Amino acid sequence: MALAGSANAAEYGLGNYLLGYQVSLTGFTPPPGFYFQNTFYLYDGSAGKNLRLPFGNAAAVGLREQFAMNITQISWVTDLKALGGSIGFAAVVPFGSDRNAVGANFVGPLGVARDPNVSAQATALGDTAYAVFVGWEEGDHHWSATLTGFAPTGYYNADALAFTGLNRPGVDLKGAYTYLSMTTGIEASAAVGMTFNTVNAATGYQTGEELHVEAALNQHLPFGLAVGVGGYFYQQVTPDSGGDLNLGGFEGRVAAVGPQLAWTIKAGAQELNLSARWFHEFATQNRVRGDSVFASLAFRM
Repeated sequence: MALAGSANAAEYGLGNYLLGYQVSLTGFTPPPGFYFQNTFYLYDGSAGKNLRLPFGNAAAVGLREQFAMNITQISWVTDLKALGGSIGFAAVVPFGSDRNAVGANFVGPLGVARDPNVSAQATALGDTAYAVFVGWEEGDHHWSATLTGFAPTGYYNADALAFTGLNRPGVDLKGAYTYLSMTTGIEASAAVGMTFNTVNAATGYQTGEELHVEAALNQHLPFGLAVGVGGYFYQQVTPDSGGDLNLGGFEGRVAAVGPQLAWTIKAGAQELNLSARWFHEFATQNRVRGDSVFASLAFRM
């Protein structure tokens, strides 16, 4: 689904949509019912000393960002139909810690360096996300459309070095497809989405629209194990604007790839799905580059 977390360029080098959060089975919609998922997320990334990132009321140089978040998601797939597809709803609530460090300078809008070589940490609720989705299936083919809204519920201070929210409401529209063979166990999933941001009211900074593409190829084995590879690509497609900082359009780009592992455990009528994935980022532009790790537990309530 989505939430503030990973570093993806734009203001703070971050996007509301969390890349890598849902890569496998992204087009698959389960049967009607309530579903619970809890994900532990770690990210460690840094930017070069020559890159100035828009950071609230200042520009950060030589930035390092570290996130440790616990993300809870509740989903409800209803019996309702729209255009022949199943309608569902989801809510995503992150809570955790952000630790940022500036290795060179923390430069204000007048070009005055302040507080070099410092770090700060914040632990609080993050920006929450709320989604409505429609899913279809025909044999081994599954596809879905999701509309997600982001609420600025996280801790934010335009003069702070650490935060858990972006103070930037927005919406994301995503289409996804999954091919899952019940005979061979081969899964191929892909999704394309666009995030539309509003102005950060505290800074007047307008982050541009953000395109994200995700894909996964997995082999599901008969005893519940699935192994494969996944990745994502991000490109900011319109420039930033507004605010007191003059950093140019600041359109960002990033790609990532990494291994995935999932294991489904059956306990009577209940199934538990455990999964883990690691993504290494590369081909970055105007953003922090790093590594992210996800570990998830999911089951039907």
